[in-house]
Amino acid sequence: MKRKIITELDREMVIAAVKRLDIKKVHTVEITEKIVKRSLSQNSLYWLWLSCLEAETGNDADDLHDYFKKKYLQPTTVVVFGVVENKYTTTNLDTKQFKAYLDKIQIFASTELAINLPDPEDLRWEEFYNYYSDRL
Repeated sequence: MKRKIITELDREMVIAAVKRLDIKKVHTVEITEKIVKRSLSQNSLYWLWLSCLEAETGNDADDLHDYFKKKYLQPTTVVVFGVVENKYTTTNLDTKQFKAYLDKIQIFASTELAINLPDPEDLRWEEFYNYYSDRL
């Protein structure tokens, strides 16, 4: 049985199912927390911001992506053919972690580059989006 537990009723149904198991047989029960990866809208916002920074600074968006990953993320250490390497990736960040990452970039752009990277709720969002989305 595989079931998402979202409500109290879901939890009660899983508990009832476990209670019905025949204890003369061996069972394995596994409960894992679902981690919600970053959303598509967060990813789109991120690459729109990188497009803006590329246009305003002359740095390539992919290079900026690498720069910010190394600046703000903890590396994952991997060993390839005996060589230890540090990998920096945004791929496995959940929505909360990715939001914190975006916040750091937004603050950096504002304080270090004097560039405002607006959120979709900001008043200038539509103007910003229309101007930089063509550059993606």
